[in-house]
Amino acid sequence: MSMSLSLPRLVSWPVSGVGGSRFCPQLLLVVGLVMFASACRADATVSVHLDEGGTGMVEVQLELDDAAVEAVGGLDHQIRLEDLEDARWEVKGPHRSTNDGVTSVVASKAFGAPERLMSILDEIAGPGVFSEMDLMRRRSFARTTWSLQGRIDLSSGLEAFSDSGLKEALSGLPLGRTREELAALAGCVACDPADSFGFDLVVELPGEIVTNSDRVDGGSAVWAVALGDSTPTVIAVSGSVADRAPRLWLGASVTVAALLLLLCVSRLVRRLLGHNPLRYRVGHLPRPTRRRSQPTEIIEHKPSRPDENSARRLELVVLGGVGVIWDAGTDPEGLLVSFVREHGGIADPREVADRYRAASLGQVSAAEFWAAVGVAGDAGDLDAEYLSGVRLRPDVPAFLDQMARREMTVACLTNAVLPWTLALRKRLDLDGLIRHWVVSGEVGARKPGQAMFEALRRMSGVSFSNMLLIESEIATLEAARTMGMSTVLMSGTALVPEGFTHPTINSFSGLFHQKDDQSQG
Repeated sequence: MSMSLSLPRLVSWPVSGVGGSRFCPQLLLVVGLVMFASACRADATVSVHLDEGGTGMVEVQLELDDAAVEAVGGLDHQIRLEDLEDARWEVKGPHRSTNDGVTSVVASKAFGAPERLMSILDEIAGPGVFSEMDLMRRRSFARTTWSLQGRIDLSSGLEAFSDSGLKEALSGLPLGRTREELAALAGCVACDPADSFGFDLVVELPGEIVTNSDRVDGGSAVWAVALGDSTPTVIAVSGSVADRAPRLWLGASVTVAALLLLLCVSRLVRRLLGHNPLRYRVGHLPRPTRRRSQPTEIIEHKPSRPDENSARRLELVVLGGVGVIWDAGTDPEGLLVSFVREHGGIADPREVADRYRAASLGQVSAAEFWAAVGVAGDAGDLDAEYLSGVRLRPDVPAFLDQMARREMTVACLTNAVLPWTLALRKRLDLDGLIRHWVVSGEVGARKPGQAMFEALRRMSGVSFSNMLLIESEIATLEAARTMGMSTVLMSGTALVPEGFTHPTINSFSGLFHQKDDQSQG
């Protein structure tokens, strides 16, 4: 992660009566003139590099062209390296490049834990420049996700590079002069300091990143922040890494499974050949004189009693989300693309779908999702506005009431962002009617993956053979049937393909007309 550095804080000098941590008023005045002089250019970048374990490095780089260096009278005599080194910053430079004539100074500082990042950022710029910066780690099975959120605010202009003590020492002004006075001294009344000063933030997180940044450069998110911009720049970026240990366990599990399969096949072959395959190949070998017992496979493969397989009873009704509980077109996924477009976000529905998939797997938060699709604003307000358009199918309340009267347990199996599902459950008062909620954002997997069904079985304590799934997605119905669940397609207005083998209804009122079909699965 990289961010711009305050010129006065890097190029500093003690002020008499103010303290060793303050800056020389004359030097600050020159720096102010650098920003106003059209021939001068100063650029600052703060880079924060995060490792997978949560440690990292903050690097601050200041670059001045020759005109800016001349304006401050040379950097060799103006930079107080001892102050930075006392604060455990490692400083390199000043160094002038022979290629472009740019003079650079680089200061870096390591941090050993994520919570140390904010305190280091506070050392770089004035109060309020970096706010709400939060570096978080979220872990799910076989995956670790790092995310950074926050704001950069340069709306105060030059004052962003000052502090209360310095302003008091400089007559209450950030650089000891008003903006007009600095412009007059620079001989450029119409000059804008933002034209002479560049401020960048670059964030490098482990893994593949998802971000709302201006650009991505070499796997790092980059934001360019304008001096004096009245709107704070929202920072949102996340990186996701597959953990090594679960992958190793998965590989070991596959190997063990293959060995077990090989062993089972070997035993089966031995049984089919009478425990002595060589006797079929070498005819003169004598038959074993040992008395043979009855074949064990007759006992092992004894057919189950009819009541073990066919005595199915309905204990749990499982409802899908889109097209089953939520009305088609006003479900969360159906409203998403139009909502993003209306709020100035990205227009490509495929990009929205990709970012939604990450959010529905719990890999990014709702706030990170909104930032990734280019929708600015408070995440809580955006969630509330977006979800206000979601509606239940008209026949859902009556169906749930009927299930409650029959004392039938109902569950929901849905691919969704967890906080959004929680908000809808509360707003629509569904928790009293739907007992179990299996949400992809909490499980870390999506339908029709087996992990979702296994989470449902463990949460409910009901065997698959005693569940009825009502779903609008054919792939999920097929997966459920292979596990022994009874299935019904809620087709709505969609066309049912020819030869479709699942019972089909258009509304919950048609469910009870399919009772015989459902009991057969």
